[in-house]
Amino acid sequence: MTPAPQGKKFLQEKVYTFLMMVILFFPFFVLVAEPKKKTNSSPTEIPNDPKGADSKPELETAKPINELQFKMTGMVKTDYAYANGSVLSFGFDNLVAPTMAKRQIQARDSEPRSGIYPTSSLLGTEISYGTKLKGIFEADFVDVSKSSIGPETKPRVRQIYFKYTPNSSFEIFMGRTWDLFAGVFPHSFNSSAFMSASGNIGWQREQIGVWYKVGKFKFGSAIGTTGFHNDPQVKINVERNSMPTVAARIDWLPTTNLMFTTSAIGTKLKVSDPYSDSSRDGSYLQYDPSRSDPNATPVSGLLQRESNRRTNLTSGGVSFGFTWKWGSLESRGEVSYGTNLNSVTASSISQFQSTTYGAEFTDSQYGFLSGSYFSDAKTNTRTKYNSPREVTGFLSFNYEVSSQFGIGIHGGVSKITNPEVLIGADYNQLTISRSDSFQWTSNPKVMGAVRENQNYGFRMYFDPEERIRFFIQTDLFRTYYKDVERYSGQSAHISSYDPFSGVGELRDPGNKYVRSSSLGEVYSIRLGGLFRFDP
Repeated sequence: MTPAPQGKKFLQEKVYTFLMMVILFFPFFVLVAEPKKKTNSSPTEIPNDPKGADSKPELETAKPINELQFKMTGMVKTDYAYANGSVLSFGFDNLVAPTMAKRQIQARDSEPRSGIYPTSSLLGTEISYGTKLKGIFEADFVDVSKSSIGPETKPRVRQIYFKYTPNSSFEIFMGRTWDLFAGVFPHSFNSSAFMSASGNIGWQREQIGVWYKVGKFKFGSAIGTTGFHNDPQVKINVERNSMPTVAARIDWLPTTNLMFTTSAIGTKLKVSDPYSDSSRDGSYLQYDPSRSDPNATPVSGLLQRESNRRTNLTSGGVSFGFTWKWGSLESRGEVSYGTNLNSVTASSISQFQSTTYGAEFTDSQYGFLSGSYFSDAKTNTRTKYNSPREVTGFLSFNYEVSSQFGIGIHGGVSKITNPEVLIGADYNQLTISRSDSFQWTSNPKVMGAVRENQNYGFRMYFDPEERIRFFIQTDLFRTYYKDVERYSGQSAHISSYDPFSGVGELRDPGNKYVRSSSLGEVYSIRLGGLFRFDP
């Protein structure tokens, strides 16, 4: 990947530095410029981020009390989950928070499974000092890397942050909380993330940000870490991304029952850094022609210098959403588009996908071509970094039939718009049963990358008392995986072909019915109850 010219690179770094300085110092400018108000006036409420349980207005109208106040929040929730096939939670076979259907690659993938899960219960506390300062701690007990619930399950931090509201129009927040980007949650009883299997690209992020209210508009901006927390894998080297995420959001509340929101996020992901990669130990940090082979050509020198360069990929997206309440009917929806977003809506796709030029050629529809020229192409081991682009959207409705009974529906679709960059499943791997210890995220050659995911669901709830709820929710997951292109269509019948000599060989493509389908389809149902002890 050829780096940007030094002038352009210098300009980009200055722009990034300027944006971060604006975000960091903007709060203090507002504090200085804010006119003093009468002590007997009540601040106007600012609706908080509509994500999760923390969606109620947080600013109190009572007079400030300069003392610490503690409040316990959360719920005790247990549900029974059943699925007629394997479902994945962020790439792991698990029923706690399913996001998609698994393609059958193991003998047990088509077997029904069920479990009882109390681990999505929440426990938190809010510590307030007057009406301006509040700290929030929240944890659950979900470990999606385990398919069964055992005594070793440990608490998992969901939110830990504080916010400072010096006046009625301004708020500063710092810590780990719901992502400023893609701020709408669909209705769901999958409370491990306050989300259903579709919706909410952004989840949790360490952030430093501000909210500012002007009339019926709310403006938010934040910088955050480049690592996501939507799977159990430990994120490494996120600190080496010198540029944090930069996000902005605008909420418009024309009425108390309607909100429109739009947001954007962007960053650069450092995906290759030969200057500091441990695999380069013993090698020179920078290209020096005097140390090169005396027989080196200008081309080999250029390739050596190119291999010493850092590689960065741009990552970001835009989203548009709304929440609307009309009497007993409430609706939420959102659409988004971006690249390298690591979306939880469909596939938990890696932030980028790396392959070699040789592997890309071999897996393409031209992989059967042979001859010296094509043999050289197949043996090209130079790394290629691919960036999946994704469009996604969801819509959900909730209808309150009475004060104790309600129903709802939700649906969402997420699709990769450039599936040609995805890694496909190898034809020769599709008829071999994998061991139970296999995780698909470690080798997409076996299952293939996800190219599209759909989820549709229905739910009902009954509240016999004010703080207790019994519910039932059904979901249908349809997930499409990619296969290697050379094994589809007419290419599946060609073993090799030399276009220069005109000589080729045919092959028996085999019976396609013995191969695992590229479509995974699973029906699931969950029923249970919860006791919420939020004030």
